[in-house]
Amino acid sequence: MLYLVRHGQTPYNVENRLQGQLDIPLSETGREQAMELGERLKAEGPRVNKLYCSTLSRAGETARIIGRALMLTPVTVAGLEEIYFGRFQGHRFADCAKLYPEAYADYLMRGSDSNAHGGETGYDVMTRARKALLTLPESTNGDPALVVTHGAVIGFLRAAAAGLPLNDVRAFIPGNAEVVALDEAAIARIAGR
Repeated sequence: MLYLVRHGQTPYNVENRLQGQLDIPLSETGREQAMELGERLKAEGPRVNKLYCSTLSRAGETARIIGRALMLTPVTVAGLEEIYFGRFQGHRFADCAKLYPEAYADYLMRGSDSNAHGGETGYDVMTRARKALLTLPESTNGDPALVVTHGAVIGFLRAAAAGLPLNDVRAFIPGNAEVVALDEAAIARIAGR
């Protein structure tokens, strides 16, 4: 069993800016969310024996805070980073419409299939996240693990697990510091088995 957690809140979340792979730290609220989640997991479960996170600091800080409560040290895993939004990164969608009208129009029309912004498509993210995720069972020995990652990554993985198009990702993006469970059947669907 894998439990995915979206990192705690950042200033860019509050401002509705596209963080992508910009290394934005947690806000004070984000740190509080991570502390509360760590304490809740410690008291109520689910019990996990391994803790992983993406290479971006907001996921790492969230994982370290949770890890203190669970007495686990997070392991950083490449490939779990947020979608790379290219030139959209750091901007609000409304600003992208003004700054990059053609790329924005393409993104509206094609959704996560678009890379007119110079970044990744949903398929690109899904491919690298799946590869990273599928390496984890080798090190968990079947024990439940917690993976701190990012909204779009979790959204794409959940869409794939549900057998839905990646363009349906928005419906699957969890809130900050929210836990999402992936059972063995969901992991098998993500793996394409």
